[in-house]
Amino acid sequence: MLTLLALLAFCIYLLLGWHFCQLRLAGRALLRAPIATTLLGAGLLCHGAGLLHAIAGTTPTFGAAQALSLTAWLALAIYASGQKRLQLAGIEPPLMAFAAGFIGLALLLPAGHAPSYQANLLSQAHFFLAMLAQSLIFIAAGIAVLMRMTDSTLHHHTSKLLARTLPPLLTLERLLFATLNTGFIALTLALIAGAIMNSQQLGQWFSWNHKTVFGLLSWIIFATLLLGHHLRGWRGRFAANWALVGFACLLLGYIGTRIALEVFLHKA
Repeated sequence: MLTLLALLAFCIYLLLGWHFCQLRLAGRALLRAPIATTLLGAGLLCHGAGLLHAIAGTTPTFGAAQALSLTAWLALAIYASGQKRLQLAGIEPPLMAFAAGFIGLALLLPAGHAPSYQANLLSQAHFFLAMLAQSLIFIAAGIAVLMRMTDSTLHHHTSKLLARTLPPLLTLERLLFATLNTGFIALTLALIAGAIMNSQQLGQWFSWNHKTVFGLLSWIIFATLLLGHHLRGWRGRFAANWALVGFACLLLGYIGTRIALEVFLHKA
């Protein structure tokens, strides 16, 4: 049943991704706007129901598969709830592609392990802040991809529909840094909660494992990028590239480590 729900959500996101690609790149819509909105709601409902059963059911599990799936669900939920207010129109193709890719990979991965975030309030805060940060930076990565595409069309002086339908580069840039600022705050709070939790349990602020190293590396990348943007005006392709690098490091921190443990080393 859970696999069926995930497959249904996967197919819906693929269909919506194709719809938005056609809308942006070819100027024609496969689906009417109300139908697309209804389909997204249905996809989120199926996706969320499967996740809720896996994470908070009678025998909860959490690993790389659930982390990938939850990141995609939160990112799409943030998009669905804030697309008009935050002017997120145009981000749909990479966002749907990432979401479908994350669910597809989650379906191939092992079920995971008993979650540790239920232990106490601090570990719960660390878990949910980390997932929120990852989801916001997921959206920022989608915006960075669009920035790269928009920048490419400007430099090649193309007259194709793509150049006319992508959001303006300055609009994307403002949205990128607004999303990164919020994601960076959530990531900072997650790292602080994790450090306090580690100090209480092990008597030291950090355990120098892959999760900690990649988490701190992504924090340094985003802190440097945001500071450079504020003080030195870093923007455009440079900012988009480093946002994608930071997103990759953040994914490697937990999800990459869990994939290595669960798939290659067969450890919980």
